Amino acid sequence: MSDLVKNIDRLLIVVNGQLDEANQTKLAQFGEVYLRDNDELDVGAYKFGLAQLDDELPQFDEIILLNNTIMGPLYPFKETFDKMASQELDFWGLTKVGEIGLNETLLKKSKYDKYYEHIQSHWIAIRKSMFLSKDWRDFWHDLPYIADYDTSVGMYEAVFTKYFSDLGYQWGVSVDSDNVYPHSQMPLYDLPKQLVEQMRCPIFKKRAAFNILDRALVVGAGEQSPELFDYIKTHTDYPLDLLAEAILPYYHYDLIHKNMANVSILSKNETSLLESQSKIALIIHLYFEDMVDEFLTYAHFFPATTDIYITTSQSSVKQKVTERKNDFQQKLTIIDVDNRGRDVSALLVGAKSIITSGDYDLVCFTHDKKTLQLGSETSGYSFAHKCYENIHGSSAYVSNVIALFEENQKLGLAVAPAPNHGDYFWTVEKDWTPDPKNSSNTQALLDKLGVHVPIAEDHHPIAPIGSVFWFRPSAMEKLFQQDWQIDDFPGEPLPVDGTISHAIERSYPFLAQDAGYYTQTIMNDRYAAIEYLNLSYYLRKVTQGIGVFKNISDSGNLSGKLFQINEVKNQLMDYQTQVAAYQTKISELNQIIDNNRWNGRNLRRKIKTILKKTVAK
Repeated sequence: MSDLVKNIDRLLIVVNGQLDEANQTKLAQFGEVYLRDNDELDVGAYKFGLAQLDDELPQFDEIILLNNTIMGPLYPFKETFDKMASQELDFWGLTKVGEIGLNETLLKKSKYDKYYEHIQSHWIAIRKSMFLSKDWRDFWHDLPYIADYDTSVGMYEAVFTKYFSDLGYQWGVSVDSDNVYPHSQMPLYDLPKQLVEQMRCPIFKKRAAFNILDRALVVGAGEQSPELFDYIKTHTDYPLDLLAEAILPYYHYDLIHKNMANVSILSKNETSLLESQSKIALIIHLYFEDMVDEFLTYAHFFPATTDIYITTSQSSVKQKVTERKNDFQQKLTIIDVDNRGRDVSALLVGAKSIITSGDYDLVCFTHDKKTLQLGSETSGYSFAHKCYENIHGSSAYVSNVIALFEENQKLGLAVAPAPNHGDYFWTVEKDWTPDPKNSSNTQALLDKLGVHVPIAEDHHPIAPIGSVFWFRPSAMEKLFQQDWQIDDFPGEPLPVDGTISHAIERSYPFLAQDAGYYTQTIMNDRYAAIEYLNLSYYLRKVTQGIGVFKNISDSGNLSGKLFQINEVKNQLMDYQTQVAAYQTKISELNQIIDNNRWNGRNLRRKIKTILKKTVAK
């Protein structure tokens, strides 16, 4: 905003909703601040702002209507104002969208039969030749009530340009996307990096960080938003940390995770980190004596300045670790814990003072896993192996994870990719994994902890399934403020899923988000190749399986296939409803015949034959 005010004479900031005094004061240093009810979205705010100017309008040469769906500037706004000042126009914008056809639902909320080419309403500048005209007054007078987003687009945004253009007013945009190849109807969404890089577009859409991926994967390969953010980070001086403040409190993290490609592939064998200034704690929970040596090997992968804490309830484990203490350069401490709650209680109760001490910048938490309930010990082994390899699999890899946190101060949590092999394939299908209580249990826990970020059953948590992960203590502050006790956790035998422990496991990314931090999925480079090939295989097999339905097979993109699948599903549900109705009728007729069996045997046979043929059809 500080750059914007260099180029204007007066700024009216209209806030739809509530704003605390501190933020009102912050905004007031740039312009006049007005608070109003959130009525008619940005159109209502524009109406309100124009009404405040009223008789003062003639003293201005140009007014700008803009909203906070955009962020920037990536380049000084002076470039844009200088460029547009030389053009003979009545109104102008930053970007535009092309002509778009409408479905029946949108047609009902649109003034025209389609969305004609128009300036995007996040920034429209209007000059005196237009805003002092009767046409201008008539437009606002005749504008219908804006009840929702679709109405706002159909009756205002997609109308504004055509309405005034048809009356003879001249318009243009500063980012002439017609010159960008390939052509797109919605270039700011489909080609954002190209607009910023080639056309010096000064803004980007905040929505680029939380778009639904359907369109991105239809018009491209999903690279649009990730490449935009990479370019902003490496080629501009824009403080991208501002984006975290604008999106983390309000939008589902799985969308942010995908749009920002918050996945890091790190080398297992090479590192560029020479020396770290971070103070690190490694917390290992051990229960199985036969896994002690494996975890002490992992512990050697950590820098010599790391403090190692081993929690255990087993005397045999404690003895074996004690015998090996002299093998370590690092300071190693053993902490006695109760086995109730296993690794989760070991962290939240046994190691709580370590996390809350303020002594550590980063914590790596890991534990011995033996997942035997699936019936295949090798499947459980592979789950654990996936966690260990991608969290602390080598000295170089550990150094690279530390470097990742040091380079990104907004990174609060790093997790391994979820298992998807064997019976763990449900992690691909189910957003919250098998037990339906996981979602509600996690929501209840977060409410109790005072965490208020979006959470929903159809948005999966980017959680450390397996409870092996890296984190900043400041990202988990609300979790460790809770006075956890051993009795808060279920006793043995621990249920496979659906407990408070499983809710805690899924709460970590939401805690980080609430604290203003991102979560990243991390993998070593070799495992990333395995993961890619696994997922490619799964996608191919599943798609081939549904390809037996020709209409689905003939649909080229994902959206088309999903639409056709839904059509088949609806047809099957209709058939099931019809079959259920026929079965009910059969039961009713059978009851009638049974009640009149002495004279109805032949009739019964005939009726049953007819009805069976009907059901078969």
